Amino acid sequence: MSRDPFVDAVRAVAMTGVVAGHWLVTAVVVVPGGLDVDSPLRHHPQLVPLSWLLQTLGLFFFAGGFGAAVSRGRSGESYGRWFGTRLRRLAVAVAVVLAAWAAVLGIGAAAGMPGDTVSTAAGLVTSPLWFLAVYLVLLAATGPLRRLHAACGVWAAAIPAALTVAAELGPDWAGQATVVLAWWVPWQLGVAAAEGWRPGRVAGFSLAACGAAVFAGLVLLAGFPASAVGGTGEPRSNLAPPSPAVVALALAQLGVVLLAAPALRGLPARAVGWINRRALPIFLLHQSALVAVTLLAAAVAVLPGLHTVPDTGAWVALRLAWLPVFAAVLWLLLGGLSRVLRST
Repeated sequence: MSRDPFVDAVRAVAMTGVVAGHWLVTAVVVVPGGLDVDSPLRHHPQLVPLSWLLQTLGLFFFAGGFGAAVSRGRSGESYGRWFGTRLRRLAVAVAVVLAAWAAVLGIGAAAGMPGDTVSTAAGLVTSPLWFLAVYLVLLAATGPLRRLHAACGVWAAAIPAALTVAAELGPDWAGQATVVLAWWVPWQLGVAAAEGWRPGRVAGFSLAACGAAVFAGLVLLAGFPASAVGGTGEPRSNLAPPSPAVVALALAQLGVVLLAAPALRGLPARAVGWINRRALPIFLLHQSALVAVTLLAAAVAVLPGLHTVPDTGAWVALRLAWLPVFAAVLWLLLGGLSRVLRST
């Protein structure tokens, strides 16, 4: 099976949601020691429902599972060569980005940049790496996961779902396993789609309704946070480590996109293709764009919507106005990374 326009559209929507979500909820504010991170969700709880729309990692893992299974199924390479090629490509990109930021922040620290600013910038730049680590673990397991689908069909996704619940109920150390287990669920469904699963409207409605009902139950009855992301000031986050509520939300989102499949297939092919060809570099660099704009602007002035506490409605409107600036810098960074990678 070759590329699927629906899955490409899902990947584009997922990437747009992840980037927009990070850019909207990551507020870098001026504090006495330099720059620190805050979130508008901590000040505006009424905005929490937006996190259900913009935390789209489940959709990204679904598309990742589909792409991995299709790529492996069409590849005539040995398993080690197939995986090694993808690992080297990603490792080189990560190394380039980290080396560039190490140089920038090292020079900045030597020139007097406050330590809090350096640590905040470093934390934001490296925050996407946890996702890439999980992505590589699941990518490496493509062969076994395809065989699991051959044995169990689409119900293979119930295995990591059950293990996620078991890990949540177990000791604290077991809960850390959900970093992989939770995202294995949508990844396995992506593998199923690549191997012939054709969910229709009934499956879409069932996933959307059941996922939403389980998410609501976990929030209302089991005390899980309502937000799909952290930064709200609550003692725990649904993402650190991923909770069963995140799995439920991912399934609900997948159900919604299945129901919206005709509309997604109608998205502009050129835009969808552009995002798909650059999906992982975009994920790797989108926080770099935010940090670059924030640091450069901070050298000039404290700017509203960029360096100010996100505790007013005006901040939200101003942050929306900054998004095109972040996008322009991201476009420049993507071009720079592409040129460096071509020369290596």
